[in-house]
Amino acid sequence: MRTVGWTALLLVCAAGASGCGREYRTEADRFANLTEGTGYDGGLVVCVSGAGGVTGEVGRIRQGLVEGGVRCAIESFEWSTGWVLADQADIQANMEKARMLARRIARYQQEHPDCPVHLIGVSAGTGLVVWAVEDLSPEHRVDNVFLIASSLSGTYDLCGALKHVGGRLYNHFSAADLVLAILVPAAGTVDRKNGPSGGLSGFQPPEGADDSTRALYRDKLLQVGWKASDMALGHGGDHLGGTQAAYVRETIASLAWARKPAEAAPSGEGTVVVVAAAGGN
Repeated sequence: MRTVGWTALLLVCAAGASGCGREYRTEADRFANLTEGTGYDGGLVVCVSGAGGVTGEVGRIRQGLVEGGVRCAIESFEWSTGWVLADQADIQANMEKARMLARRIARYQQEHPDCPVHLIGVSAGTGLVVWAVEDLSPEHRVDNVFLIASSLSGTYDLCGALKHVGGRLYNHFSAADLVLAILVPAAGTVDRKNGPSGGLSGFQPPEGADDSTRALYRDKLLQVGWKASDMALGHGGDHLGGTQAAYVRETIASLAWARKPAEAAPSGEGTVVVVAAAGGN
């Protein structure tokens, strides 16, 4: 049912009735603290909505994190113009906003050098998250990155981002996501490609990838496929099912801890990649 409602919303937005544009006077105005100004000494989680930013996904993610025991600061990065297709298609504007996000991460780490930083992106917002991590200077790294229903193309080269991730990049995908299966191919992925997105069928190493690249994918990328048992957590395999509070509480909150993550597994001892087809088979 949620998939039908989300699809209808996108179609309305495509017709030009998706809401009003938003203005921000300063870069700092784009970062809204969702924890009443507290928790910065324990770490930072930045949530990035999907295109349009009108479906409440960040609020649900925050709820799931809090219910799961996350006590560090939780911020929302307000990147959307309020127009779904503009958000999905304007790659230059999106990359500039990603640089804003990268600058925010760097500022926070300068002020709190021993505190972890985690990023959570949804749909088109996953593009901004990945580009922001790519844009970090060598001395800055994030701890974990979570992509939910990513509309980045599945062949997008994640190496630039993975090199700046101290823990893991978790890609939550679903082959049952009709928005990614039908609408995104028609509109183009957020990186302006036309193939399947990483949120639909997972990410693959670049064609012709060498051993070091494949090792980076193996050691840093964990792909979490939707399975039928996730329905008990409110995730029906649909586009925003991965943002349901119960799903976030059980699958993401435990990883967004307010401490430094354990050291990544050495090359050759890569993390097991979880790939579950729609229906749990």
